[in-house]
Amino acid sequence: MAPPIRAALRNPHLARLLVAYLTSVVAEWAVWIAALLYAFERGGGATATGFASLGLLVPGVFAAPLAGAAADGRRPNRVLAFAYGLEALALLATAAAAARHAPVVVVVAIAAVAVGAITFVRPAFSVVLPSVVTSTADLTAANVLTGYCDAMSVLVGPLMAAALLRAHGPDLVFIVSCALTTISATLTWTLRRLDPPPIDLDDETRTPPRKAAALASCALSLTKVPGGVELLAIHTGQNVLIGSLDLIYVVAGIELLHLGHSGPGALSAAFGAGCVVGGFAATRLVGREPLTPVVLGALGVCALAIVAFGISATVVMACIALPIAGAGRSTVDVTTRILVQRAAPQASLASAFATLEVLSSIGLAAGSVLTQILIATLGARAAIIGLAVFLVLLVGAAIPRLRRIDAAANAPVLAIRLLKVVPIFARLPSPAIEGIARTATDVMFAAGDSIVTEGETGEHFFAIASGEVEVTQQGHHLCFMHRGEGFGEIALLAHVPRVASVTAHTDTHVVAIDRAPFLTAVTGRDASAQAAWSIARAMYPAIGDAAAWEAPDHGN
Repeated sequence: MAPPIRAALRNPHLARLLVAYLTSVVAEWAVWIAALLYAFERGGGATATGFASLGLLVPGVFAAPLAGAAADGRRPNRVLAFAYGLEALALLATAAAAARHAPVVVVVAIAAVAVGAITFVRPAFSVVLPSVVTSTADLTAANVLTGYCDAMSVLVGPLMAAALLRAHGPDLVFIVSCALTTISATLTWTLRRLDPPPIDLDDETRTPPRKAAALASCALSLTKVPGGVELLAIHTGQNVLIGSLDLIYVVAGIELLHLGHSGPGALSAAFGAGCVVGGFAATRLVGREPLTPVVLGALGVCALAIVAFGISATVVMACIALPIAGAGRSTVDVTTRILVQRAAPQASLASAFATLEVLSSIGLAAGSVLTQILIATLGARAAIIGLAVFLVLLVGAAIPRLRRIDAAANAPVLAIRLLKVVPIFARLPSPAIEGIARTATDVMFAAGDSIVTEGETGEHFFAIASGEVEVTQQGHHLCFMHRGEGFGEIALLAHVPRVASVTAHTDTHVVAIDRAPFLTAVTGRDASAQAAWSIARAMYPAIGDAAAWEAPDHGN
């Protein structure tokens, strides 16, 4: 465990918050598998499972706007604690109903309450997290650990469900999930005291923003971008895949592969493993131009893997095809989000990604309905192949126009490629680097010009695109720096005056990044923060205590 993570976990509030989040997201994955399997067994097959999938999904869609408003209110800590508590109570009731072999509609209806409660967790968590940390280092470690929790849940949740289903049945999955979310509720209950005291709000403040209108305006602007409609269609289509697979896992695992209760969880975990691998691989695409061939190629690979699984529905083929499909889907998800970030107006980026979340929900519901119809009319094997045909048709329909979005998107590709090799930013995910590059400014300096003066206030980080600069401290030469290196991070990270002077030794082209986007990027990833301080100490051995106290590895 890295030293800053150990230091962060010594914060009891942060440690409880992270453990609560991990137990909740693991339970979330397990509950979906168990609920769909219960519907399949007690409801008579795939049709009941399809309706159960829709029944679980719909409450979350309607709860999302309420969740955002609640998390933005004056009691986000209480919202989080009560969400976990409601989830635990709903899962306890679900377990009791399943143990008594209640009708599917009853079990699904109660489980849907738990899913609706889960919808409140992530917005509230994102608001509470910064309120429990006391330093930049803790925030860095908290963001890293949150990412670890999400990645682990993709595999642990389905695998846990598979083991419990094999040992007993869906009711045991609900009981264990209830125990996990009870832990979440218990750990976060005391955090409600950290909510800020109530304040008087005037009528204008009480008026909620018209978020629906903002989403509609942003969606319309995206459709006007050449290739934008196709891009949104592919994003929705890859969520159709996820909605379809939720049902296929159950039907294929039991009817085609005869894996018993553990089958759906095992198939889901195989797909999830591919998603994890594909997500890491997709980060290498940052700065690539054009991106649309990657989108279409990854979607095509995903379709071929699904076809292979449909034609030869065996355990061996499932172990091969599902991870490949998962890797392709993960690549499509990352690259479509990058293209949206490139194409959307800078002032509407938040609304753009909110639009994607709405389309994701629509795609999940459509996938469930589509697969249910195919299974009912043609059978499970044909449904798998039909899903692949849908993906192939989607690729074919998108090819003529989708490639135009690369030309329409105004991504600063040269800046992206430069920042990718700057050590401080090298390990950031693709969307983060692109976001920083969009805020960067090109600045030219002639030989002999002063770029940074020791003792002045720092407002920018500089990455060298070309030329050579000289770094001095108290008049003494420290080093020369060249393309791919950067300077100015200490004043921004530690909130101190510049600790050295930098002068253009030759004609120099630098990319300047403002304080806010720089700090957002660097403090959001442990690797970037560590790189920043390591480079700083290597260059400036005489960094004073005022700068060093806030370094991520202070005290270790």
